[in-house]
Amino acid sequence: MCENEDDIITVGKYVIIKKQNFKKIYKVATNGILTLGRDTVQMHEIIGKTFWTTFEMIPVKKGKRTYFLKEVLETESLNDLLSELPSGNDNRTIVDDGTSQKLSKEEILRLQESGKTGKEIVGSLIENNKSFLDRTEYSQEKYLKKKEQKYLRYITIWKPNISLLHDVYFQLDHNKIGNLRMDSLSQLLSYSDVQSDGLYILYDSGSHGMPAAAMLNRIGANTEGHLINLHPGNVPQLALVNAMNFPREQLDRLINVNIYSFLRLYYQGESAVLDKISKKVHNNCINKIKENESKNDDESLVNNEISQIEETDMKEGNLNNINESNDKVEHSTNGSLKRKRDESDTHEAVKVTVVKKPKWLMETQYAVELVKGSKARGLVIVAKEHPLNIVTALLPFLGFSRPFAIYHAHREPLQETYMMLKQKQNVINLRLLSNFLRSYQVLPDRTHPDILTSDTGGYLLSGYLVQ
Repeated sequence: MCENEDDIITVGKYVIIKKQNFKKIYKVATNGILTLGRDTVQMHEIIGKTFWTTFEMIPVKKGKRTYFLKEVLETESLNDLLSELPSGNDNRTIVDDGTSQKLSKEEILRLQESGKTGKEIVGSLIENNKSFLDRTEYSQEKYLKKKEQKYLRYITIWKPNISLLHDVYFQLDHNKIGNLRMDSLSQLLSYSDVQSDGLYILYDSGSHGMPAAAMLNRIGANTEGHLINLHPGNVPQLALVNAMNFPREQLDRLINVNIYSFLRLYYQGESAVLDKISKKVHNNCINKIKENESKNDDESLVNNEISQIEETDMKEGNLNNINESNDKVEHSTNGSLKRKRDESDTHEAVKVTVVKKPKWLMETQYAVELVKGSKARGLVIVAKEHPLNIVTALLPFLGFSRPFAIYHAHREPLQETYMMLKQKQNVINLRLLSNFLRSYQVLPDRTHPDILTSDTGGYLLSGYLVQ
């Protein structure tokens, strides 16, 4: 049994699936299915297991490229095959003409369907490869790595953290997190002085919640710190915050509010916001009443036609038509009474809706109360738009002698913001930074930078607010 319940995989938690060098975020479901390329994996076996458990993908006989998971304690490795086989001095005599492998695709598929392990299949491929023994040791190692990804089907369930989640998003599409590289993210946390206590303000206009997750992770759960996450839209981006599996007491430290509602409520008061909400609801209800009245007008035309029929029938002495018209009149009278009840219910709905506060308004009020109670200890802005107006609006909520940090993917907006803030006398120690990070691959007898790397990690503008 695991002493810590947080290390047990349960339904609803997020995990990171690692297969070779590929990582993917997955939310655990009762009968969940994971897609890895063209493979489909049944994931119900991981429920109840602990993180860092390794599973082998076993093919389902009836399903094509469908696998179920089986827990394993040890994994196969192809490295020992290199020590058993000789290698050549260079690759100058090797010609890639497609005839080196003697086994056909049908024979390789039969090997897979026969139930042989991945190591046995790769061993058969090496035995039937004419040029493998002539390759250099480095070339043989690259060949085995390619075959590992194809025939050794092991996945490991990792526990999410900020570094792993950043790797997943940055490798797939770094534009989704605003080109926010890990070194830039760490400097944002450092320059804004995020700690476990105090109030912090974040403005994020589209990074899938990466800065909010990192700041909330540093604030912690059993603390007195709070984070106000300001966003420009109706719904905040919290994909990475949810993927961190924060406990409820830690999520309560995060207050997500719209920046425009926050500023309106702070400067104009609650009455202005409630009046705007009540006007909107009232207009919607008036539109509904007008729609009902248009239907009532159509029914009044029918009633006039019925009265004309009655007059003609009275003159002609047709009692049957009179009785039928009376039934229609009674039906129309009941409909009018029903319409009156509907109109009264609609007016009551207007009154009730005006009194009841929406959830977003209560969260915005809570954020305003926190700001009025104490100034923020740090301000972080991660913006895709020009940050000048945002900084001007949020600096009054920052405490004196407290830092702020602004991130942008491009340099020119921060240069303009730097020049404007430089003219103010309550902002000091302004610094515009450009990060450069290059990762290296360090292997025996060969060390070189990674071929695929990001050319820029964005730009940072940091400073302090003084009295």
